[in-house]
Amino acid sequence: MFTALCTAAALVSLPQEEALSLKSYMLITPQSRAADYLQAFEILRKEKTAGKVFFELRDGSMISNVIEISTLPNSTLLLCRYNSNQGIKFQVIKIEEIATLSYQ
Repeated sequence: MFTALCTAAALVSLPQEEALSLKSYMLITPQSRAADYLQAFEILRKEKTAGKVFFELRDGSMISNVIEISTLPNSTLLLCRYNSNQGIKFQVIKIEEIATLSYQ
């Protein structure tokens, strides 16, 4: 019986090269990701009140001095309010374009 189990296990196991090439994926809904960004923003803003919260986008650009963020109804876009040299500005960001959220 032991050899039968070992043989069955050998049939199911993958060659090492093939096992290394397997990838795993985790699906996160846009609503969940947007909620995570909102929660992270609030935590950073409360933790470092003197610091400036900023977004770094996947294209390398940054939105700094963020005052407030909110989700649009479908939670695939964030409305970002931030300070600039010309006063308070608004920018809409696709959640998939956000690389990081941090503070300075």
